[in-house]
Amino acid sequence: MKTKIKIGDKSYQVEISELKEDLVKVRVGDANFFFSKNEFGEIVSVEAQDEKLKTLVEESGVYLETLAEKEIKTPIAGTLSTIEVKKGDNLKPGQKVATLIAMKMENEIIAETVGEVKEIKVKGGQIVNSGDVLIVLN
Repeated sequence: MKTKIKIGDKSYQVEISELKEDLVKVRVGDANFFFSKNEFGEIVSVEAQDEKLKTLVEESGVYLETLAEKEIKTPIAGTLSTIEVKKGDNLKPGQKVATLIAMKMENEIIAETVGEVKEIKVKGGQIVNSGDVLIVLN
């Protein structure tokens, strides 16, 4: 869908296209922005700049690769309750990858980028510190 948006005295050409079920590309002028739905159905930005991404079109759909951080780390210290992914899984932004128990609360650890799980460095029940690497992505 193409449209023109006027904000104040400036006009912008905007093109919105759905690349696959949960991945939308918004082009404003010469800049591309990518958005996906998280597990709560909220639309979130897929942080990447044009020079840092490429899209590949294959028979099964469109895949977005970013050069974003390729490790998923613990945001806080606690006990890792569950790991929701396994080696070889393809992650998308907003996908739950683990549950961490800290201060008697369950905290979901969510993927912020796309990638394939290359290595899982922890196990359920393991005590982790803030910043520990849980998952390495390709």
